[in-house]
Amino acid sequence: MSVAFLMMGNGLLGTLLIVRAGQEEFSSGSIGAMMSAYFSGFTIGALVLPRIIVSVGHVRTFAGFAAVASITALLHAVLVEPWAWMPLRMVTGFAYAGMILSTESWLNAHAVPSTRGQLLSIFGVASMGSWALGQALLNVAPPAGVALFLIVSVLISAAVVPVTLLPSHSPAEVTQEPVAFRNLLLVSPLATFGVFLAGLAIGGFWGLGPSFAQSIGLDIGGISAFMASVLGGTLALQWPLGWLSDRVPRNLIIAGAALASALAAAGVALATEAPLPLLLVAGALFGGFGIPIYSLCVAIANDNLPAGQLLGTARGLLLINGVGTAVGPLIGGAAMSLAGPGGLFLYAAALLTILSVLAIVRGCPVRTAAAKATRCPSTPMITGSLDAMVQANDRDERGMS
Repeated sequence: MSVAFLMMGNGLLGTLLIVRAGQEEFSSGSIGAMMSAYFSGFTIGALVLPRIIVSVGHVRTFAGFAAVASITALLHAVLVEPWAWMPLRMVTGFAYAGMILSTESWLNAHAVPSTRGQLLSIFGVASMGSWALGQALLNVAPPAGVALFLIVSVLISAAVVPVTLLPSHSPAEVTQEPVAFRNLLLVSPLATFGVFLAGLAIGGFWGLGPSFAQSIGLDIGGISAFMASVLGGTLALQWPLGWLSDRVPRNLIIAGAALASALAAAGVALATEAPLPLLLVAGALFGGFGIPIYSLCVAIANDNLPAGQLLGTARGLLLINGVGTAVGPLIGGAAMSLAGPGGLFLYAAALLTILSVLAIVRGCPVRTAAAKATRCPSTPMITGSLDAMVQANDRDERGMS
Protein backbone atom coordinates (compact mmCIF):
# COMPACT_ATOMS: atom_id res chain seq x y z
CA MET A 1 0.00 0.00 0.00
CA SER A 2 2.80 2.40 0.83
CA VAL A 3 4.62 1.69 -2.41
CA ALA A 4 1.35 2.15 -4.32
CA PHE A 5 0.77 5.65 -2.93
CA LEU A 6 4.43 6.50 -3.40
CA MET A 7 4.65 5.48 -7.03
CA MET A 8 1.31 7.03 -7.91
CA GLY A 9 2.67 10.38 -6.75
CA ASN A 10 6.00 9.91 -8.49
CA GLY A 11 4.34 8.81 -11.74
CA LEU A 12 2.18 11.92 -11.77
CA LEU A 13 5.07 14.23 -10.88
CA GLY A 14 7.45 12.92 -13.55
CA THR A 15 4.96 13.42 -16.38
CA LEU A 16 3.61 16.66 -14.96
CA LEU A 17 7.06 18.27 -14.88
CA ILE A 18 7.82 17.42 -18.50
CA VAL A 19 4.45 18.70 -19.72
CA ARG A 20 4.73 21.84 -17.61
CA ALA A 21 8.31 22.38 -18.81
CA GLY A 22 7.06 22.21 -22.40
CA GLN A 23 4.36 24.76 -21.63
CA GLU A 24 6.93 27.02 -19.98
CA GLU A 25 9.12 26.65 -23.12
CA PHE A 26 12.07 25.06 -21.37
CA SER A 27 14.67 23.99 -23.94
CA SER A 28 14.92 20.29 -24.81
CA GLY A 29 18.42 20.30 -23.32
CA SER A 30 17.06 21.64 -20.03
CA ILE A 31 14.32 19.01 -19.95
CA GLY A 32 16.79 16.19 -20.62
CA ALA A 33 19.21 17.53 -17.98
CA MET A 34 16.35 17.88 -15.50
CA MET A 35 15.35 14.24 -15.95
CA SER A 36 18.98 13.12 -15.76
CA ALA A 37 19.32 15.06 -12.50
CA TYR A 38 16.64 12.85 -10.96
CA PHE A 39 18.51 9.68 -11.86
CA SER A 40 21.83 11.22 -10.81
CA GLY A 41 20.37 11.81 -7.35
CA PHE A 42 19.06 8.25 -7.44
CA THR A 43 22.56 6.95 -8.21
CA ILE A 44 24.20 9.00 -5.47
CA GLY A 45 21.60 7.69 -3.05
CA ALA A 46 22.45 4.10 -3.92
CA LEU A 47 26.07 4.84 -2.93
CA VAL A 48 25.51 6.37 0.50
CA LEU A 49 22.10 5.22 1.75
CA PRO A 50 22.79 1.63 2.90
CA ARG A 51 24.53 3.09 5.97
CA ILE A 52 21.36 4.94 6.89
CA ILE A 53 19.27 1.76 6.56
CA VAL A 54 21.74 -0.07 8.80
CA SER A 55 21.66 2.77 11.36
CA VAL A 56 17.93 3.52 11.58
CA GLY A 57 16.16 0.56 9.96
CA HIS A 58 13.92 0.07 6.96
CA VAL A 59 10.74 1.71 8.26
CA ARG A 60 12.34 4.94 9.48
CA THR A 61 14.37 5.22 6.27
CA PHE A 62 11.22 4.91 4.18
CA ALA A 63 9.28 7.42 6.30
CA GLY A 64 12.06 10.00 6.44
CA PHE A 65 12.69 10.08 2.71
CA ALA A 66 8.97 10.11 1.94
CA ALA A 67 8.82 13.38 3.87
CA VAL A 68 11.71 14.77 1.82
CA ALA A 69 10.02 13.78 -1.45
CA SER A 70 6.75 15.38 -0.35
CA ILE A 71 8.52 18.68 0.42
CA THR A 72 10.36 18.82 -2.90
CA ALA A 73 7.10 18.17 -4.81
CA LEU A 74 5.65 21.37 -3.35
CA LEU A 75 8.81 23.37 -4.04
CA HIS A 76 8.50 22.56 -7.75
CA ALA A 77 5.25 24.54 -7.83
CA VAL A 78 6.86 27.52 -6.12
CA LEU A 79 10.07 27.73 -8.19
CA VAL A 80 9.15 27.19 -11.84
CA GLU A 81 12.62 27.65 -13.34
CA PRO A 82 15.10 25.20 -14.89
CA TRP A 83 17.84 26.23 -12.45
CA ALA A 84 15.54 25.31 -9.54
CA TRP A 85 13.98 22.15 -10.93
CA MET A 86 17.31 20.47 -11.65
CA PRO A 87 18.52 20.35 -8.02
CA LEU A 88 14.98 19.60 -6.82
CA ARG A 89 14.84 16.61 -9.16
CA MET A 90 18.21 15.46 -7.85
CA VAL A 91 16.97 15.62 -4.25
CA THR A 92 13.80 13.78 -5.25
CA GLY A 93 15.86 11.05 -6.92
CA PHE A 94 18.02 10.74 -3.81
CA ALA A 95 14.90 10.34 -1.65
CA TYR A 96 13.37 7.72 -3.92
CA ALA A 97 16.61 5.74 -3.92
CA GLY A 98 16.34 5.51 -0.14
CA MET A 99 12.76 4.31 -0.26
CA ILE A 100 13.27 1.81 -3.09
CA LEU A 101 16.52 0.45 -1.64
CA SER A 102 14.85 -0.10 1.74
CA THR A 103 11.83 -1.85 0.24
CA GLU A 104 13.78 -4.05 -2.20
CA SER A 105 16.32 -5.16 0.42
CA TRP A 106 13.41 -5.80 2.83
CA LEU A 107 11.65 -8.01 0.27
CA ASN A 108 14.85 -9.86 -0.64
CA ALA A 109 15.43 -10.64 3.04
CA HIS A 110 12.02 -12.36 3.13
CA ALA A 111 12.35 -14.21 -0.18
CA VAL A 112 13.49 -17.72 -1.02
CA PRO A 113 14.75 -18.82 -4.46
CA SER A 114 11.50 -20.54 -5.46
CA THR A 115 9.39 -17.44 -4.83
CA ARG A 116 11.81 -14.54 -5.32
CA GLY A 117 10.76 -13.84 -8.90
CA GLN A 118 7.08 -13.79 -7.96
CA LEU A 119 7.65 -11.66 -4.87
CA LEU A 120 9.64 -9.02 -6.75
CA SER A 121 7.06 -9.19 -9.53
CA ILE A 122 4.23 -8.43 -7.11
CA PHE A 123 6.30 -5.47 -5.92
CA GLY A 124 6.71 -4.44 -9.57
CA VAL A 125 2.98 -4.81 -10.26
CA ALA A 126 2.14 -2.58 -7.32
CA SER A 127 4.76 -0.04 -8.42
CA MET A 128 3.94 0.12 -12.11
CA GLY A 129 0.18 -0.19 -11.69
CA SER A 130 0.20 2.76 -9.34
CA TRP A 131 2.52 4.68 -11.64
CA ALA A 132 0.02 4.10 -14.47
CA LEU A 133 -2.83 5.40 -12.30
CA GLY A 134 -0.70 8.47 -11.62
CA GLN A 135 -0.74 9.25 -15.35
CA ALA A 136 -4.55 9.41 -15.31
CA LEU A 137 -4.39 12.04 -12.57
CA LEU A 138 -2.76 14.39 -15.08
CA ASN A 139 -6.29 15.05 -16.38
CA VAL A 140 -7.68 16.11 -12.99
CA ALA A 141 -6.43 19.72 -13.18
CA PRO A 142 -4.48 21.94 -15.60
CA PRO A 143 -0.69 21.35 -15.50
CA ALA A 144 -0.20 25.14 -15.38
CA GLY A 145 -1.74 25.36 -11.90
CA VAL A 146 -0.63 24.18 -8.46
CA ALA A 147 -3.38 21.60 -7.81
CA LEU A 148 -1.50 18.66 -9.33
CA PHE A 149 1.61 19.44 -7.29
CA LEU A 150 -0.55 19.41 -4.15
CA ILE A 151 -1.98 16.03 -5.14
CA VAL A 152 1.56 14.65 -5.56
CA SER A 153 2.51 15.85 -2.08
CA VAL A 154 -0.63 14.32 -0.55
CA LEU A 155 0.01 10.94 -2.19
CA ILE A 156 3.65 10.78 -1.08
CA SER A 157 2.68 11.76 2.46
CA ALA A 158 -0.04 9.08 2.47
CA ALA A 159 2.62 6.47 1.66
CA VAL A 160 4.02 6.85 5.18
CA VAL A 161 0.81 5.73 6.89
CA PRO A 162 0.61 2.01 5.96
CA VAL A 163 4.32 1.26 6.41
CA THR A 164 4.39 2.87 9.86
CA LEU A 165 0.97 1.92 11.28
CA LEU A 166 0.01 -1.45 9.78
CA PRO A 167 1.51 -4.74 11.05
CA SER A 168 4.64 -5.80 9.17
CA HIS A 169 7.83 -7.78 9.71
CA SER A 170 10.98 -5.91 8.78
CA PRO A 171 14.26 -7.84 9.03
CA ALA A 172 15.09 -8.30 12.70
CA GLU A 173 18.77 -7.52 12.23
CA VAL A 174 20.22 -5.52 9.35
CA THR A 175 23.78 -6.34 8.39
CA GLN A 176 25.81 -4.99 5.52
CA GLU A 177 28.68 -6.81 3.90
CA PRO A 178 30.24 -4.58 1.23
CA VAL A 179 29.90 -6.06 -2.24
CA ALA A 180 32.47 -4.70 -4.69
CA PHE A 181 31.53 -4.21 -8.33
CA ARG A 182 34.02 -6.85 -9.43
CA ASN A 183 32.26 -9.28 -7.08
CA LEU A 184 28.92 -8.41 -8.65
CA LEU A 185 30.42 -9.35 -11.99
CA LEU A 186 31.66 -12.63 -10.53
CA VAL A 187 28.32 -13.43 -8.89
CA SER A 188 26.23 -12.63 -11.96
CA PRO A 189 27.66 -10.94 -15.05
CA LEU A 190 24.23 -11.12 -16.66
CA ALA A 191 22.54 -9.27 -13.80
CA THR A 192 25.26 -6.61 -13.75
CA PHE A 193 25.20 -5.87 -17.47
CA GLY A 194 21.45 -6.45 -17.58
CA VAL A 195 20.51 -3.75 -15.08
CA PHE A 196 22.88 -1.32 -16.81
CA LEU A 197 21.56 -1.92 -20.34
CA ALA A 198 17.98 -1.90 -19.08
CA GLY A 199 18.70 1.38 -17.31
CA LEU A 200 20.05 2.93 -20.51
CA ALA A 201 17.08 1.75 -22.56
CA ILE A 202 14.21 2.28 -20.12
CA GLY A 203 15.81 5.41 -18.62
CA GLY A 204 15.42 7.16 -21.95
CA PHE A 205 11.70 6.43 -21.81
CA TRP A 206 11.35 7.54 -18.17
CA GLY A 207 13.06 10.81 -18.95
CA LEU A 208 11.65 11.61 -22.38
CA GLY A 209 8.53 9.48 -22.90
CA PRO A 210 6.12 12.38 -22.30
CA SER A 211 8.31 14.63 -24.46
CA PHE A 212 8.13 12.01 -27.26
CA ALA A 213 4.33 11.94 -27.00
CA GLN A 214 4.19 15.74 -26.99
CA SER A 215 6.51 15.90 -30.03
CA ILE A 216 4.28 13.68 -32.18
CA GLY A 217 1.29 15.92 -31.51
CA LEU A 218 -0.60 14.19 -28.71
CA ASP A 219 -2.67 16.36 -26.37
CA ILE A 220 -2.71 16.05 -22.57
CA GLY A 221 -5.16 13.16 -22.71
CA GLY A 222 -3.07 11.39 -25.37
CA ILE A 223 0.16 11.87 -23.41
CA SER A 224 -1.34 10.41 -20.24
CA ALA A 225 -2.89 7.54 -22.26
CA PHE A 226 0.45 6.69 -23.88
CA MET A 227 2.33 6.73 -20.58
CA ALA A 228 -0.43 4.73 -18.90
CA SER A 229 -0.36 2.13 -21.72
CA VAL A 230 3.37 1.50 -21.22
CA LEU A 231 2.87 1.05 -17.50
CA GLY A 232 -0.36 -0.89 -17.98
CA GLY A 233 1.55 -3.42 -20.08
CA THR A 234 4.01 -3.75 -17.20
CA LEU A 235 1.13 -4.33 -14.80
CA ALA A 236 -0.18 -7.15 -16.99
CA LEU A 237 3.11 -8.94 -17.68
CA GLN A 238 5.29 -8.34 -14.60
CA TRP A 239 3.89 -11.17 -12.49
CA PRO A 240 3.66 -13.77 -15.32
CA LEU A 241 7.30 -13.12 -16.20
CA GLY A 242 8.33 -13.48 -12.56
CA TRP A 243 6.28 -16.67 -12.23
CA LEU A 244 7.94 -18.14 -15.32
CA SER A 245 11.40 -17.15 -14.07
CA ASP A 246 10.85 -19.26 -10.93
CA ARG A 247 10.19 -22.33 -13.08
CA VAL A 248 12.56 -22.08 -16.05
CA PRO A 249 16.08 -20.63 -16.31
CA ARG A 250 15.86 -16.91 -15.61
CA ASN A 251 18.32 -16.04 -18.37
CA LEU A 252 15.88 -17.36 -20.99
CA ILE A 253 13.09 -15.21 -19.58
CA ILE A 254 15.40 -12.16 -19.60
CA ALA A 255 16.42 -12.91 -23.20
CA GLY A 256 12.84 -13.35 -24.37
CA ALA A 257 11.59 -10.26 -22.56
CA ALA A 258 14.41 -8.10 -23.91
CA LEU A 259 13.85 -9.25 -27.50
CA ALA A 260 10.08 -8.78 -27.28
CA SER A 261 10.55 -5.29 -25.81
CA ALA A 262 13.05 -4.42 -28.56
CA LEU A 263 10.56 -5.41 -31.28
CA ALA A 264 7.82 -3.40 -29.57
CA ALA A 265 10.14 -0.37 -29.26
CA ALA A 266 10.76 -0.53 -33.01
CA GLY A 267 7.00 -0.68 -33.44
CA VAL A 268 6.55 2.48 -31.37
CA ALA A 269 9.18 4.28 -33.47
CA LEU A 270 7.35 3.30 -36.66
CA ALA A 271 3.87 4.14 -35.31
CA THR A 272 4.40 7.84 -34.65
CA GLU A 273 1.87 8.72 -37.37
CA ALA A 274 -0.33 5.66 -36.90
CA PRO A 275 -3.73 5.71 -35.15
CA LEU A 276 -3.48 6.18 -31.39
CA PRO A 277 -4.74 2.65 -30.49
CA LEU A 278 -1.88 1.07 -32.45
CA LEU A 279 0.66 3.31 -30.70
CA LEU A 280 -0.83 2.37 -27.32
CA VAL A 281 -0.58 -1.37 -28.06
CA ALA A 282 3.06 -1.06 -29.11
CA GLY A 283 3.79 1.03 -26.01
CA ALA A 284 2.10 -1.53 -23.75
CA LEU A 285 4.25 -4.35 -25.16
CA PHE A 286 7.42 -2.25 -24.85
CA GLY A 287 6.78 -1.56 -21.17
CA GLY A 288 5.28 -4.96 -20.37
CA PHE A 289 8.40 -6.83 -21.47
CA GLY A 290 11.06 -4.16 -20.90
CA ILE A 291 10.40 -2.70 -17.46
CA PRO A 292 10.33 -6.06 -15.57
CA ILE A 293 13.88 -6.84 -16.78
CA TYR A 294 15.37 -5.03 -13.77
CA SER A 295 13.45 -7.21 -11.30
CA LEU A 296 14.41 -10.36 -13.22
CA CYS A 297 18.09 -9.36 -13.07
CA VAL A 298 17.83 -8.67 -9.32
CA ALA A 299 16.26 -12.09 -8.82
CA ILE A 300 18.96 -13.95 -10.75
CA ALA A 301 21.69 -12.11 -8.82
CA ASN A 302 20.19 -12.94 -5.42
CA ASP A 303 19.53 -16.64 -6.00
CA ASN A 304 22.86 -17.80 -4.54
CA LEU A 305 23.70 -15.09 -2.03
CA PRO A 306 23.89 -15.34 1.78
CA ALA A 307 21.56 -13.03 3.70
CA GLY A 308 24.39 -10.70 4.73
CA GLN A 309 25.10 -9.75 1.12
CA LEU A 310 21.53 -8.94 0.05
CA LEU A 311 21.68 -5.26 0.98
CA GLY A 312 25.11 -4.77 -0.56
CA THR A 313 24.04 -6.49 -3.75
CA ALA A 314 20.80 -4.49 -3.94
CA ARG A 315 22.85 -1.33 -3.48
CA GLY A 316 25.31 -2.28 -6.21
CA LEU A 317 22.65 -3.23 -8.74
CA LEU A 318 20.61 -0.15 -7.94
CA LEU A 319 23.70 2.00 -8.43
CA ILE A 320 24.57 0.42 -11.78
CA ASN A 321 20.98 0.73 -12.94
CA GLY A 322 20.92 4.33 -11.74
CA VAL A 323 24.01 5.21 -13.78
CA GLY A 324 22.39 3.76 -16.88
CA THR A 325 19.10 5.49 -16.17
CA ALA A 326 20.83 8.83 -15.60
CA VAL A 327 22.69 8.63 -18.91
CA GLY A 328 19.69 7.24 -20.81
CA PRO A 329 17.76 10.53 -21.23
CA LEU A 330 20.88 12.32 -22.50
CA ILE A 331 21.58 9.70 -25.18
CA GLY A 332 17.87 9.37 -25.90
CA GLY A 333 17.61 13.13 -26.42
CA ALA A 334 20.51 13.02 -28.86
CA ALA A 335 18.83 10.14 -30.71
CA MET A 336 15.63 12.20 -30.98
CA SER A 337 17.60 15.13 -32.38
CA LEU A 338 19.24 12.91 -35.01
CA ALA A 339 16.33 10.67 -36.02
CA GLY A 340 13.24 12.54 -34.88
CA PRO A 341 10.93 11.54 -32.00
CA GLY A 342 11.08 7.85 -32.95
CA GLY A 343 14.84 7.85 -32.41
CA LEU A 344 14.20 7.49 -28.68
CA PHE A 345 12.70 4.04 -29.19
CA LEU A 346 15.09 2.93 -31.93
CA TYR A 347 17.90 3.59 -29.45
CA ALA A 348 16.09 1.50 -26.81
CA ALA A 349 15.49 -1.31 -29.32
CA ALA A 350 19.21 -1.56 -30.12
CA LEU A 351 20.20 -1.83 -26.45
CA LEU A 352 17.52 -4.40 -25.63
CA THR A 353 18.59 -6.55 -28.57
CA ILE A 354 22.16 -6.56 -27.24
CA LEU A 355 20.86 -7.61 -23.82
CA SER A 356 18.85 -10.46 -25.34
CA VAL A 357 21.96 -11.86 -27.05
CA LEU A 358 24.01 -11.47 -23.85
CA ALA A 359 21.39 -13.33 -21.79
CA ILE A 360 21.50 -16.31 -24.12
CA VAL A 361 25.30 -16.39 -24.25
CA ARG A 362 25.87 -16.06 -20.49
CA GLY A 363 23.43 -18.76 -19.41
CA CYS A 364 21.96 -19.11 -15.93
CA PRO A 365 23.75 -20.19 -12.71
CA VAL A 366 22.44 -23.27 -10.94
CA ARG A 367 20.38 -22.33 -7.90
CA THR A 368 21.87 -23.64 -4.70
CA ALA A 369 18.64 -24.87 -3.20
CA ALA A 370 15.07 -25.38 -4.28
CA ALA A 371 12.73 -24.16 -1.61
CA LYS A 372 9.05 -24.95 -1.53
CA ALA A 373 6.94 -21.98 -2.60
CA THR A 374 4.58 -20.68 0.05
CA ARG A 375 2.18 -17.77 0.31
CA CYS A 376 4.33 -16.27 3.08
CA PRO A 377 7.90 -17.58 2.80
CA SER A 378 9.69 -17.89 6.12
CA THR A 379 13.32 -16.88 6.55
CA PRO A 380 15.82 -17.11 9.40
CA MET A 381 15.35 -13.38 10.01
CA ILE A 382 11.60 -13.65 10.52
CA THR A 383 11.85 -16.92 12.44
CA GLY A 384 14.55 -15.49 14.69
CA SER A 385 12.54 -12.40 15.55
CA LEU A 386 9.43 -14.47 16.29
CA ASP A 387 11.44 -16.86 18.48
CA ALA A 388 12.84 -13.89 20.39
CA MET A 389 9.30 -12.56 20.96
CA VAL A 390 8.09 -15.95 22.19
CA GLN A 391 11.04 -16.32 24.57
CA ALA A 392 10.54 -12.81 25.93
CA ASN A 393 6.86 -13.55 26.49
CA ASP A 394 7.71 -16.78 28.32
CA ARG A 395 10.16 -14.90 30.57
CA ASP A 396 7.51 -12.29 31.35
CA GLU A 397 4.97 -14.97 32.26
CA ARG A 398 7.44 -16.77 34.51
CA GLY A 399 8.30 -13.47 36.20
CA MET A 400 4.63 -12.74 36.89
CA SER A 401 4.09 -16.21 38.32
